[in-house]
Amino acid sequence: MAATASEPKEVKLYGAWGSAHAAMARNALELKGVRYEYAEEDLESKSEALLRLNPVHGGKVPVLVVDGRHLAESLVILEYLDEAWPGRAPRMLPPQDQPRARAAARFWARFFHDKVSPLSHAVLFAADGEERARMAREIKEQMGVMDAGIQRDFPLGGGEGEGPFLHGRQPGLLDVILGSCSPGTRVLSAVAGEELVEPGVLPRVHASLVAFGELVAWFGTSVPHVRLLARLLERKERTRAAPA
Repeated sequence: MAATASEPKEVKLYGAWGSAHAAMARNALELKGVRYEYAEEDLESKSEALLRLNPVHGGKVPVLVVDGRHLAESLVILEYLDEAWPGRAPRMLPPQDQPRARAAARFWARFFHDKVSPLSHAVLFAADGEERARMAREIKEQMGVMDAGIQRDFPLGGGEGEGPFLHGRQPGLLDVILGSCSPGTRVLSAVAGEELVEPGVLPRVHASLVAFGELVAWFGTSVPHVRLLARLLERKERTRAAPA
């Protein structure tokens, strides 16, 4: 889709293989049909450009550069895309005339970022099986809170009509966030030895993950969870072997 006269012209995204946060930005750009240049970064040897663009976070990805101006953090980028390309569907957030729904989407996005995401590292790098099982239970409990809250705040997709996504017939902010984390969720399930997202326990989240995975299968933004698991285990071993 060609850019209109009022839309940004030059778009470049800095990301990294296996980064769920970078995948969020890539998936949102792809869903909206925004043309962009993608720069793959090695997070163990970051480029000078990335360090210069995101000094506040030490060169973390993603970083989006639009017409020479840059911004960082996945949640910030996702909301920005709605404002920079207002005429392009799907919207990340509900319409402006639904302030309650917009606030709820932001709340659950932040809930996942603050309450669920940090537990991933705890599962992967747990000292023993007992600790890993405890952290896996905590993830499932927090995801249960989120699924119940989404069912309450977005019944049948939040007014967009019943659909497989959390926001209705089309994916929105929460679908992009959770769907982009799907490979990592499968990795954690493999490490924990149990499914963390079961359809009977987390029906809305599970349905969203399945639908989102089918939708973005051709984008080239997802990574095989088996390869991701191998890389994370390799990193874990290097961390253990490193001198104190």
